[in-house]
Amino acid sequence: MQAPSDAERIERREYKYLTDEATAARVREAVRPFCRLDAHGAKKPGGCYTIHSLYFDTPDLALYVANLRELVDRFKLRARTYPADRPEKDSAPVFLEVKRRVNDVILKTRGQVPRSQWARLVEDPGAPIPPSITGFNRDAVERFLALAHTFHAGPVNAVRYEREAWVSQIDHYARVTIDRCVRSQPQGRASLEVEPSGWRYTDHPASQQSLASMTIVELKFTSAVPRWMMHIVQSLDLMRSSFSKYGTSIQAWHEAPLTLSQRRTA
Repeated sequence: MQAPSDAERIERREYKYLTDEATAARVREAVRPFCRLDAHGAKKPGGCYTIHSLYFDTPDLALYVANLRELVDRFKLRARTYPADRPEKDSAPVFLEVKRRVNDVILKTRGQVPRSQWARLVEDPGAPIPPSITGFNRDAVERFLALAHTFHAGPVNAVRYEREAWVSQIDHYARVTIDRCVRSQPQGRASLEVEPSGWRYTDHPASQQSLASMTIVELKFTSAVPRWMMHIVQSLDLMRSSFSKYGTSIQAWHEAPLTLSQRRTA
């Protein structure tokens, strides 16, 4: 399944590590000499903020299957927002994102859309993009809509989690993120409203068959791994893992339990 040419994009690599809270705390202390909290986290108590994503897929979940089979060229479609502390005052914009993976390289485009207009655009293929959406935002929105409408992709699952993000002060682009409280629920309509009691946690000890809740540490950089990142990985003996928030949400709600070998050969 090939995506069209990229519009304005972020090109990077992402290395993931599944850790416990004690290890995540050591990662935090190790990055402090090189990084600062990003602008969103710096304004929040504890340095964390909420990310809410509504994932889109085809009727037969082809995007999920492509990720499950680790196809060398695959992509995800999602509408993302950053919820306010008080939902009744939430007017945050929505970002329509295409996250494409080609081998080990991540190519991401995202276009900002007013909260009052995004649902109409994704539900109605004939709806015109408002003239207020211009430049790179318009290119990214057009790309998302072209993929969603071409593949008849619609909303499937909502995924929410808490993010602590650190931004390098010495590199052109390098970030370390620590994600917690990953939860999901089915969402079959273009809406950011969810059932408060409907979440299922996918980082819980029971779901991960572990003794403690899991945190997801990600190292994000452009071409070469910064030396300080390499030192942190080596000194803390971190083991790189694969983990898809969308994929685990599908397995939690839509897929009967399978062994790892069965999933890889599905």
